[in-house]
Amino acid sequence: MNMEPKGYELLKIETEIGKLEKELSIHFEGLKKDEIDEDSVSENSIYKLQKMNVCCLKLLETYREYTNRLKNNR
Repeated sequence: MNMEPKGYELLKIETEIGKLEKELSIHFEGLKKDEIDEDSVSENSIYKLQKMNVCCLKLLETYREYTNRLKNNR
């Protein structure tokens, strides 16, 4: 059993959510820059879209964990 206080567990998840949101913003800005610089979709753009997809999935998973813990803490 985890001995950390429940509030600390939520804080760790909130920190992970913030990190993933920043990462997603960075990927989005890079993709926007690529679209301005290039007329066609490049391999680099496809790679960035894949990275954004993975980041979105991690973010969604982390949000679900957070909401589940909030429900269980009541």
